[in-house]
Amino acid sequence: MKVVALLAVVASVVLLSAETLDAKDLKKEDQFLAAVAGKKLVDGGTWVIISADGKLTGETGDKVKFKGAWAWNKRFWCRTLVVGGKQIPQDCQKVTIDGNQVTFTRNKGKGKSGGTYTITN
Repeated sequence: MKVVALLAVVASVVLLSAETLDAKDLKKEDQFLAAVAGKKLVDGGTWVIISADGKLTGETGDKVKFKGAWAWNKRFWCRTLVVGGKQIPQDCQKVTIDGNQVTFTRNKGKGKSGGTYTITN
C-alpha cells in the first residue's frame, strides 16, 4: 500500500512539473504584443482587450466598464486603470503564457494574481 501511495505522489509531482514547463514568462514587449494585442482576454465574466497602441478597454464580471493605458517597462507590463470612474494606481505585472492562458501577477510577480485569462480570438 505504501508503494502505491508513493507512486501516486511521484506521478502527481511529475505531472505538475510537466505542466509548468509549458508556461513561459513574456519578458519582451514584442512577445507580449504577439500573444495578446487586439485579442479578447476572458476570465469568467471579466474581459479585456489590450491594444498595441498602449490602450486597454474591458468590462468586469459585474458589467462595470473600465479603460486604461499600458506600457512595457523592462520585463513587466505596467498598466493604469479607470474602473467605473475610479482611478486605480499603476501596477507593473509579470505576464506568463501557457497555450491560450495568460496569467498576470501583480507587483512585478511578487503580488497576488491579477487573473488568468483565456485568449478567445
